[in-house]
Amino acid sequence: MGKINLTTNSIDVGIVTHNEPTMLDFYINTLGLTKEAEIPFPGLGTLNKLNYADGYIKILVLNEEPKHKNHIGDFNTAPGIRYITINLSNLSDLVDECKSKNIKIINEPIEIRPGVKVAVIQDPDGNLIELMQAS
Repeated sequence: MGKINLTTNSIDVGIVTHNEPTMLDFYINTLGLTKEAEIPFPGLGTLNKLNYADGYIKILVLNEEPKHKNHIGDFNTAPGIRYITINLSNLSDLVDECKSKNIKIINEPIEIRPGVKVAVIQDPDGNLIELMQAS
């Protein structure tokens, strides 16, 4: 067995929601991602492909309310994928923008090691997003 032979420099992230307008507004108008495609999946929902650097954050909007709820909370709430990380160069500005839009700030920007600051915010569905800036 060998390792994965990657064809891109990124890993795409898929987020499932039933909260279309609020989630798309957050990812497009607050975080500034660009909507590249809207792909219908008959009987399931619509995939909104949002461009992020070399990859995508894909927002799958379900036609029907999901059967189960996501575990909302901090890193130690439940096992599994608990957060995504977005590397950026304007951490303070984005955190200020989130505050002005009443986006939940889990952790204010802090320096976690020399030259690296992070903040953690929550999207409208409660998914955690680590914002990381290296100087």
